[in-house]
Amino acid sequence: MPKALWKTLGLFAHPEYLMHMQSVNESLDLTIGVIENLDLDLGVGELYLQVQVIPKAPFHILLGCPFHCLISATTEDFPDGKQLLTLRDPNTGKWYKLPTRIWTDNCPRCKKLG
Repeated sequence: MPKALWKTLGLFAHPEYLMHMQSVNESLDLTIGVIENLDLDLGVGELYLQVQVIPKAPFHILLGCPFHCLISATTEDFPDGKQLLTLRDPNTGKWYKLPTRIWTDNCPRCKKLG
C-alpha cells in the first residue's frame, strides 16, 4: 500500500516489521511498516491481510504470491480480456468464484482514446 493511502486511512503500521521490496524494474524500497490484520472484503467475506506500506506505488494494494497461496487463487482467462477468479476461504474451506471487470471500463481517459 502506498504511504499516501495509508495516511489517508489513518491506520497504524508497525515500524519494527520492515522489509526490502523489489519492484519489477528491480529497484529496492524499504517498507515503512506493516498494517496487521487489515480486513478486506472481496465479496467472499472478510479476509485479514498483512499489508506492507511503501513510500510510493502505482496501486492501492498489490495482492501477490503470499495472498494467492493462502487463498488457493486460480484464474480463468477469456478472449475478451475478462477473468474469473476462484478463491478458497482458508478458514471455512468454502470456494468462491468472482468475475473481474476490464480495468479500462473505469478509466475516463481510456474511453476517450477508444
